[in-house]
Amino acid sequence: MNLKFYNTGRRLLQYTFALAFLLSLSPLAYGQATDATIRGVVRDNEGTTLPGANIMLKNTATGFETGTITDAEGKYRFRQLPLGGPYELTVSFVGFGKQKRTGFMLEQRDQLIIDFALQPTATQLETVVISDDAITTSIDRQGESTLISTQQIANLPTEGRNFTRLTSLSPLQGGGSINLGGQRRTSTNITIDGLNARNTLTAGEIGRGPYTISQEAIRTFEVATNDYDVTQGRQAGGSIKAVTKSGTNNFEGSAFVYHRNDNLQSQFDIEGDDRTADFDNTQFGVSLGGPIIKDKLHFFTVYEQQDATDPVFIADIVTDDDANRLGITQSSLDRFLQIARDSYGLSSQQQIGQFERTSEANTWFARIDWQLNPIHRLTIRNNWNKWFRPFNTSDNSNFELAESWSDFESQENTFGVSLRSAFNSSFTNELKIQYQRAERAFMPSPLLSDFHSNSIPRAIVDVTSTLPDGRTATRSVQIGGQRFTPETNLENQVHFTNTAYWSNGNIDWTFGTDNMITYLETLLSNEQNGRFFFDSMDDFENLAPARYAREVPLQGLPLVKQTVLDFSLFAQAEFQVHPHVDVVAGVRWDATIFTEAGEFNQ
Repeated sequence: MNLKFYNTGRRLLQYTFALAFLLSLSPLAYGQATDATIRGVVRDNEGTTLPGANIMLKNTATGFETGTITDAEGKYRFRQLPLGGPYELTVSFVGFGKQKRTGFMLEQRDQLIIDFALQPTATQLETVVISDDAITTSIDRQGESTLISTQQIANLPTEGRNFTRLTSLSPLQGGGSINLGGQRRTSTNITIDGLNARNTLTAGEIGRGPYTISQEAIRTFEVATNDYDVTQGRQAGGSIKAVTKSGTNNFEGSAFVYHRNDNLQSQFDIEGDDRTADFDNTQFGVSLGGPIIKDKLHFFTVYEQQDATDPVFIADIVTDDDANRLGITQSSLDRFLQIARDSYGLSSQQQIGQFERTSEANTWFARIDWQLNPIHRLTIRNNWNKWFRPFNTSDNSNFELAESWSDFESQENTFGVSLRSAFNSSFTNELKIQYQRAERAFMPSPLLSDFHSNSIPRAIVDVTSTLPDGRTATRSVQIGGQRFTPETNLENQVHFTNTAYWSNGNIDWTFGTDNMITYLETLLSNEQNGRFFFDSMDDFENLAPARYAREVPLQGLPLVKQTVLDFSLFAQAEFQVHPHVDVVAGVRWDATIFTEAGEFNQ
């Protein structure tokens, strides 16, 4: 993408240094925001709780392993665990035999309750294979939420394979794909692995194409509103929280092709005329995951591409009915094109009729999970996305020739690092860092470069036609550039969040901070090339415009530069006042700061 940006990132770099200083004050730990928990109580065969029992948890598919001991009341808890499985949980205590529970899986925000009753003087390991329905599963859902499972993502058909389209499975979803709880899409927060995946400038997903991340990379996601959890913020309507896949000790992969053939589409356009432009879609990709070092280092990666062709109709007149409906005749259009080519340098290439718009979307995701030692688990991931779409944006005349349409291109890259650390049986810490960059550009049509520069003004001509049904109609027809093209946007963002989990007796504490620094740079060029207005085709032929209008920036290039700071601090306590009554009390502080004051029109 050939875009030009100015002074990019200097202020962002200054704030990043300040953020790095704050980071140095935090315990070194990263996480995945799975919100998956295992808890329970260890007792003897008479029902007496056993404080100090050793608990070891292992994911047999990846080798992930962590441990804890029961507290004074015989209780234990593991928090923010990696998803998947099968897991095995082993309990041991002096004077009692070991007991193992195996065969259970963890999904996003699951809360498994696994209690043990140890037998004294046992001399051999007791292994109990537990089926799914033998473990109490509490879905920790303060507020309203819907979990979209791995099986649903894999089996349900989705248009364009964009996982966010499955939000329609939630009763909270409203008029748009990510409108939640009756609010606008701008009020929906989107995170992937607990880190921002939202477009700061226009809201919605960070990418502007058919998808931001391959659906093949998503393990599960949750649609939620009214989360009564201090770790959740920046969502007036709700949130979409996705968790990506990771590799295991087995090499596994997939290859897929989805094709929508042109022959399966109607041979007619919406007006019943023969369609000559192709209408097809091919989406294909490949994924692979497996071990680099068994039980220690794993990888997962996926590449996906979509090639889509759809018809674009510009003053497409095939029958008299088309002329009556559009309010212009083919002879009037032919005269207009001839004048534009003879006197204004209009390209000899096709300008009206049916066009084939071929867009291309590419995305590549890669993730590495590394069990550094029994305490620290490191995750590194990167997601790259690119989309190009010609004939993306038309203008505000009745008809715009092909050269007056602008193309669009966007490119995004997100790099994140996370590490989950269980320092001891009562303290677990997560820290996540992400750098995200997005470039977006509305570009003039390449048809303009044949005879004149991309900065050509618009010419808007009132064309009067006598229609086949006897009526007289006047329509505006346009050549030249699109009114707000070129327009570019750059978004640089650093996201840092640190969350600590501390169990102190009967109280589970959560406290931390969640911060983003976003630098935005937008070139806004509405009507800067100007436009000539012609009252008739004769005036157009005689080079006699009725008027000329142009918006001119008074202070040079109209670049809007902003640095947005989003800060938060939070703390929360969870405890039981009764075996069946949990109390959650917390407080969260959020602040948004714009470092540059807005400039008003003069």
